[in-house]
Amino acid sequence: MLLATAVLLLLHTVDGREIDVNPTQITSMREAHEADDPSRAFTGKVRCMVNTSDGKYVTVIEECAAIREMLK
Repeated sequence: MLLATAVLLLLHTVDGREIDVNPTQITSMREAHEADDPSRAFTGKVRCMVNTSDGKYVTVIEECAAIREMLK
């Protein structure tokens, strides 16, 4: 018998909540602008915006580089 196991990434929202993201659904990631950049679109705690295949996104406190390491 073969068992399928889903592997999810545990990330964190700016208010500290945990969010599980299916790594196969990540389509792109974008680093947040620096805090003093006037074009900054998110709060100062956001480090990465993760886009998913359903067209949605989640902003998290983990840096995109750290998420890329998790994906390896």
